[in-house]
Amino acid sequence: MKATELKGFNTALQQVDAQYSWINDMIRARQDLVTRYMQLLQHVSAATSDSKSAKKLLLEITEFCEHMIDYVSHGHFDLYPKIIELMENASGRSLSIAQRAMPRIEETTDILMNFNDTYIEGDLEPERGKLKDDLGSVAEALELRFRNEDRLIIGLRLVHSIMETPC
Repeated sequence: MKATELKGFNTALQQVDAQYSWINDMIRARQDLVTRYMQLLQHVSAATSDSKSAKKLLLEITEFCEHMIDYVSHGHFDLYPKIIELMENASGRSLSIAQRAMPRIEETTDILMNFNDTYIEGDLEPERGKLKDDLGSVAEALELRFRNEDRLIIGLRLVHSIMETPC
């Protein structure tokens, strides 16, 4: 499945200049996470209630959660601070775009962490009935997160283009 085929997710953010290659890495990681999500959703729909199918599904959920937590952690502890610092250094002030985007991103972190905590090492059977609904919440959280990450990246591009434009 190609990233351009992922319906419902904003995966259209374009690659950026070489000086921000770490943002390109984030874009690729985002596309990989969405692809994994879509594959998991297909497997949830196709899974049967036998123990072999349940074990396989639990393994797939665990693998998805591991990638999701890696993505979330990398954003919070590496990418977002770097983007905000670059924006502030270039503009000489704190930018309202970051002040608006970060709380929304943090809200999505709570939703994604709750999904992880519910499914990562648990017994799937008690949760199986609400798994599709929970995956729907994950999709909404990822979409909101991606939109706000895009705002940070666009803000960074805007600040740098203003700083590079001669008066």
